[in-house]
Amino acid sequence: MENLPEPGDRYFTAVLEVIGDSINNIAKNEDEQTFYSSLVTAGNHAAACVVTYCGAMKDLYGEGSAIKSLEMTRLFTLLMLAQSYRWLNQQSEQAVESEESARIAAANVLSIFGDEGDRNIELFLKLKIQFDHDSVHHSSMTHMGGLMLGWAAEAMGHKCIDWENIKFPVQSMGTLTTSGALLDSTPIRNPDDIDALWVCHNLGCKKLMEHYEEKNIGNNTSTNNPESD
Repeated sequence: MENLPEPGDRYFTAVLEVIGDSINNIAKNEDEQTFYSSLVTAGNHAAACVVTYCGAMKDLYGEGSAIKSLEMTRLFTLLMLAQSYRWLNQQSEQAVESEESARIAAANVLSIFGDEGDRNIELFLKLKIQFDHDSVHHSSMTHMGGLMLGWAAEAMGHKCIDWENIKFPVQSMGTLTTSGALLDSTPIRNPDDIDALWVCHNLGCKKLMEHYEEKNIGNNTSTNNPESD
C-alpha cells in the first residue's frame, strides 16, 4: 500500500493552488515559505489519500467538494505540524517546547487558510497531545488513528465524537466508548481504515521531505547564480 498511485483529485489540486498563493503573501522570507509550503503540500496529499483509500472517509467524501477538501487539507496540515514537532524533539534532546509556542505555530499555519479563530488552535493542541502520547506509549498509533478518523469525519460534516467531553490524551478507546462522548463509532472503528490512514500519513511525510529538499535546492541554486537576479 506504500506504493499507492497519486489520488489526483481536482478539488485537492485546486485547494493547493489557492493556499499556495496565500503562503506567498504571508511568508516573511524564503525559509518560512519553504516550511509552510512543505507542510501544506504534505497535508493536502495525505488528506487526498485518506479520502481515496480509507473506506469510511471515501464514503463521507462522496463526489467531493471544495469545502471538504479545504477542511481536510487544514486538518492534515495540522497533523504534519505535530509530526514536525515530534521530529524536532527526537533530533534534539535540548529542544524546549511550550504550549504557547505550539499555539503560536498553529496560529501561523492556520492564518494561511484565512483562519483567525481559536477553535482550530485548540484542535491542534488536542491533536498534538494525543500524537505525542501515542508516539511514546502506543506504537501501533491505534488510538490516534481512530481519533484522526473522527476529526476527519467531522471536517466533512459528520460528527462522531463529542470532543468537549474528552480529556486528552485518551488512554483507552474502551474508556472513550463508555464515556458517552462517542456519538457514532462506525466511521472510526475499522482497523483497516486506521492502518490505511497511517499509510496515507507516511505518504504525506514523504511528500513533506521531498518538497522541503526540492525547495531548499532551488533556493540555494538561485542564491548562488548571479544571473537569477
